[in-house]
Amino acid sequence: MDTVDIQNLHRVLVADVPSPAFQLAPPRVLNPSHIPPHILDAMRPGWFTGAYPAGSVRVTKLFDVYVTMEGLVFTQDKKLVQQSIAQHTPEECAQGLAQIREAEQTQTVKVVGPSSLLLRKRGEQNYGHWMVELLPKLWLAEEHLPLCSLVVPRVSGNFARVVRDSVAFSTAFLPLFHDMGLQDVAFFKELVVVDGLTNHGVYMSPLVFSRTQNMVDRVPGAQLCKLYLTRRNRGRTVRDEESLMAFLQEQGFLCVDPAELTLLEQIRLFKHAECVVGVMGAAMTNIMFCRKGTRVINLAPGTMPDTFFYFIAGLRELDYYEIRGKMCTESESWDAPFEIEHDHLAHVLEVAFSGVGL
Repeated sequence: MDTVDIQNLHRVLVADVPSPAFQLAPPRVLNPSHIPPHILDAMRPGWFTGAYPAGSVRVTKLFDVYVTMEGLVFTQDKKLVQQSIAQHTPEECAQGLAQIREAEQTQTVKVVGPSSLLLRKRGEQNYGHWMVELLPKLWLAEEHLPLCSLVVPRVSGNFARVVRDSVAFSTAFLPLFHDMGLQDVAFFKELVVVDGLTNHGVYMSPLVFSRTQNMVDRVPGAQLCKLYLTRRNRGRTVRDEESLMAFLQEQGFLCVDPAELTLLEQIRLFKHAECVVGVMGAAMTNIMFCRKGTRVINLAPGTMPDTFFYFIAGLRELDYYEIRGKMCTESESWDAPFEIEHDHLAHVLEVAFSGVGL
């Protein structure tokens, strides 16, 4: 398959936005021995880079391009734009090209008019990816050009409401939504793309939080609380979670499932949290709404190669810890149940509230 760098296309560079330099210390991790060596190697660029130089985020307008799969962009002559590849596998890229050719043969390609902003990427069905990696692209783009429509993933239920509410709550205009599923193919006369904002697991620009505090400030906070975020009835759960929840409730924690809350309810709940404990997953994205210094304890299976929440915590200046758990069965899946010892969690809670090192 032929690929092409966006710099080599007929395009208009709308804006080159400076992204500030920053530094992050490595995370404090209990039980790092549970992390397999190849998983740790995958996380090293995120955990141990330390000093991140200033960069730039580019807002670019492309002409006459296709979009399919999870945000893959192809030129009119079927070359894949390199900057649209975001954790897509080679097989997924090939499938995207095949879908375009099939749609042309069946004449099912939808043609979309001017000034559409692409808000799609690999993993677009995830709340965290939307709030941190996609929505902030809109914040940057709308400062530099008028937009007619937003190209968004086709989602349903509470997540669909979050997508609409987050746009309405953080921007000043009412765009048209052009929602797309995985199999859809659309041809855009003008497509605005934003690149350089994130590289999942490796880099996150401070610009992703350019309007986060403004959102927080607009919502009245709930009373001071300590939160445990449950993933009940989903993958990647702590074994015997009921016992863990009972232990935390004894420590004064409120157990909640953020997936059942509206966006504004989530902001309100996390705004004044003094400590957040939860299994590594989409719900933990809400730590972005916490105030500086909030204690965050992320529970994760040793097999999960994720630095996403570490970046959020670092850029939002939170007091971040991870406890890595042993898998309950011989599995390399990060969605399988894992163990968290109560005394390990009690130790990290004591450290977090006393300021003593791990």
